[in-house]
Amino acid sequence: MKPQTLACTLALCSGLGLSGLALANDLPFQPLPEGKLYKQEDRHYTPFDLVIGVDKNTYQTQTVAGQLKRVNYKLPSSYLPSHAVNNYKAQIEKLGGTILFECQEQACGDDLKLSKQIAPLSDIPKKTPALLTAKLPLAKKQLYLSVYGANWHKGAGLQLDIVEVIDEPLDLLATNQAYLTSEVTQTEFKDRGNKDTQGSKDHPMIARLPGAFIQKYQQQGYAQTLVFDGVEQGQHKLKTLEGKVTDIGYKLPRGYSEYEVDANYKAALEKLGFVRGYNCQGLACGKTDLIKRRINTLIHIGFDENQYYSLYRLDRPEGAVHAMVFITGFGSGLWSEIKVVEETKLVDDRVVIDLEGLKDKIAQQGHVALDGLLFKFDSDQMLPEAEEVITTLATYLKSHPKQRFYVVGHTDDQGKQGYNKGLSEQRAKAVVATLTQSQGIDKAQLSPMGVGEYVPVANNLNEAGRKRNRRVELVLRSDLQ
Repeated sequence: MKPQTLACTLALCSGLGLSGLALANDLPFQPLPEGKLYKQEDRHYTPFDLVIGVDKNTYQTQTVAGQLKRVNYKLPSSYLPSHAVNNYKAQIEKLGGTILFECQEQACGDDLKLSKQIAPLSDIPKKTPALLTAKLPLAKKQLYLSVYGANWHKGAGLQLDIVEVIDEPLDLLATNQAYLTSEVTQTEFKDRGNKDTQGSKDHPMIARLPGAFIQKYQQQGYAQTLVFDGVEQGQHKLKTLEGKVTDIGYKLPRGYSEYEVDANYKAALEKLGFVRGYNCQGLACGKTDLIKRRINTLIHIGFDENQYYSLYRLDRPEGAVHAMVFITGFGSGLWSEIKVVEETKLVDDRVVIDLEGLKDKIAQQGHVALDGLLFKFDSDQMLPEAEEVITTLATYLKSHPKQRFYVVGHTDDQGKQGYNKGLSEQRAKAVVATLTQSQGIDKAQLSPMGVGEYVPVANNLNEAGRKRNRRVELVLRSDLQ
């Protein structure tokens, strides 16, 4: 806001000029002739340092407290700062005031240091300063005054500070008795599970915090994953874990604190028998972006000082379970990640089907499950491990060019039926596309189909059964031989 506009707003004046007469009832003195109000600030109650002496550019002050009015005037260049200040001095003395300190030009010390001490509302004028401080007792109140004038090549300025002495008002606030007599109520968070990413779910060992939803999700039947169990000079000590990996990234309501989230995970996991191992907080964990880069966390948006990281371990006969908990956030966002690694034996006899086994299954049963034909989670993109299966399958198809087959995709029953059927069909089409485009198989030999969850070969009530149901099969057709 421009000074003229601000001045008019404060005094409710009209036009571009302001003599300051509108302030006569608010201040003990009328403005000097040709004085223009530049800025005014009021404080309900504050301490104020009055200059009462100067010694080698060091200012001695006396602290007074009360209601403070700060007024700054612009003056024409015809005014000497000392002349302006002396006019205030004459009026103060007429009213029976006591001069506490006064100085002019060099006697006031360094111009710049004096300006910093007074902190006028306009600090452009600094040259040839004059300063006066005074005490003015009146019939109904006592004032302390500071009058500071200075000039520059375009004019002069005058800063008037008035402290009306009052006791500190400590009765401004009223208490809320209804609140003070009520019990503590916990914040309730709305369920946001409808925002969960497609195909995701909580790990069966540990539920989510109220109000959380799954923003990112990864699950692999057997994989290697990285965690860290120490930080030295900014470098993370990495550790590889193997087993079934479930990695879940939650978006949390900002009503939680990072500490509260960490404490809740700790309590829940320890109830299950987990033992907390390495843990860190804030900058001791290293930089968030480095953690993301080094162990590929699902979450990474947050301030370094807000981080909480912990490793837990549960020993059990069928194999240990590891849990990594990572929490981070900033002013308006909060996330948590729990990565559960269940140690289990690697099933290494299902990756590749051999050519003879494929021939036998087709001859005996008319269909064969293409074990090892693996896809990325919730995707129709095949993993690199599927390449050998595709090669074996292409060799068989080329040796039986007159046979016709369905390539049938299947899923488990997790998720919506329509979605599962669509995904199974997309995967079947991906297999056919790879065989025809990369392996030179005749398109007429293969027909992709997707049946979703409707033809299980095992029980969907357990993970072992669901794994068997997530498959692609080659089915011999008798109608087109």
